[in-house]
Amino acid sequence: MAPSYRDRPVTQVRRKDRKLDAPEWIDRFLRIAPVGHLAVSLSGEPFLHSNLFWYDGDAVYLHTAGMGKFRTLIDAGAARACFSVTEHGRLLPADTPLDFSTEYASVIAYGPVALVSDRSRKRRALEGLMAKYAPHLQPGVDYRPMPDDDVDQTSVFCLSIEERVGKHNVKPEDYPAYHYAADSFIAVERAAGRVTVRPKEIA
Repeated sequence: MAPSYRDRPVTQVRRKDRKLDAPEWIDRFLRIAPVGHLAVSLSGEPFLHSNLFWYDGDAVYLHTAGMGKFRTLIDAGAARACFSVTEHGRLLPADTPLDFSTEYASVIAYGPVALVSDRSRKRRALEGLMAKYAPHLQPGVDYRPMPDDDVDQTSVFCLSIEERVGKHNVKPEDYPAYHYAADSFIAVERAAGRVTVRPKEIA
């Protein structure tokens, strides 16, 4: 009889041999992953928000402009969320296409997401983002510290992690693997002169 995947816990993975639930591994990945993807649903409408993020050891913090689609959905009652980070490694050839695979690492977290309204908590999250992505720059030296007005006009969201699970598939260095050969999309855009230097336009 086929297993009922629908009724399984969200953290139960199909490939048990690739499950990673060691807290230190998941914490490390959530601290260093560059981009996260946060999914919510409201009245049957799915929405995926991809952004920089900061993990403080208990929760994930993301930010947007003061108003926008994601903020509107949260204000309207979208309360549960799924958050994912992933890293793609080498491609793993095999005798048949069915057995081709890839190196990867991923973490998925589940929990409630809410708008952060307390200014000091918002500031802590925004300063956490700066420390993560610009650790070589110092506030007050390389850039002006955030004034209260900047903090107030930024929407900060907190995903309180209730459940999480990690998976990975990593082979030894001498495994017969190869790297994905496609060019960087951003590098090609830059080389073609399709750069975003126009004044900000809000729809």
